Amino acid sequence: MLIIKGEILIERYFDDLPDNYLLATSDTGYTNDEISLAWARHFVKYSRPSNPSEKRLLLFDGFDSHCTKEFLQILEDHDIIPYRLPSHTSHFLQPLDVGCFQPYKHWHAEAVDAATRTGCTNYNKSEFLAAIETIRASTFKPRTIQK
Repeated sequence: MLIIKGEILIERYFDDLPDNYLLATSDTGYTNDEISLAWARHFVKYSRPSNPSEKRLLLFDGFDSHCTKEFLQILEDHDIIPYRLPSHTSHFLQPLDVGCFQPYKHWHAEAVDAATRTGCTNYNKSEFLAAIETIRASTFKPRTIQK
């Protein structure tokens, strides 16, 4: 899910995105209860196990919108086990922070540099969304995730 700061989504933002991407807007650019519920439904749809009797585990921080009754009910209804990271430990325990998001920052910087070299003087939401799939594919590889 990509959350864009603003009120509306401009259709051209979707041009280069795969169908399984979910975009949302918020005044702050951060999640809220409504966005978290949309994400939970999206997660249910795109993380179905090949064996329907298998459960899934979802690790998350204690952000309020991840702990609402409605959010947790969606998880329960779809055999997803919620695991909230202990308070004040997410910076140590968040599994993706160092292993994945450091490479993500690298590939994002590469995309900005490449756009600048080709004459882009205003790297904005549209340019970011056009590059996000390449950034994601370069970042989230089995060897990166397994580190």
